[in-house]
Amino acid sequence: MEQKFEIAEKSEALYFSVFDITTNRDHYPVRYQRLSKRLQDYALDIHEDVLDANAYRADSPAHKAKRYELQTKAITDCNKFLSLAKYSLHARLISYATSELWTELAHSIKNMALAWRKS
Repeated sequence: MEQKFEIAEKSEALYFSVFDITTNRDHYPVRYQRLSKRLQDYALDIHEDVLDANAYRADSPAHKAKRYELQTKAITDCNKFLSLAKYSLHARLISYATSELWTELAHSIKNMALAWRKS
């Protein structure tokens, strides 16, 4: 029986959505290229950190430390991502619905990573 890795699924959904929106010039004109690139980078980093943290087994102090570090980085990147998403809404680059989706996904990932890190 295959076990679902829900935090990875949510992080994948986040970067799919971010790329779908930020590569559309109707949403992010060229003058917002730096913002769209940073949103993409954070979304990819969050997904990468979650997958990398999961790859480390907690069977040694060094692996536990590395896993904790990657979980913390994912949490920090969620905070940075949320700030840029908030600005994107403020600048009317994304809709309220998109903002809600991104915010919900980022908060879910952050809360799951916090719980995972605590366990």
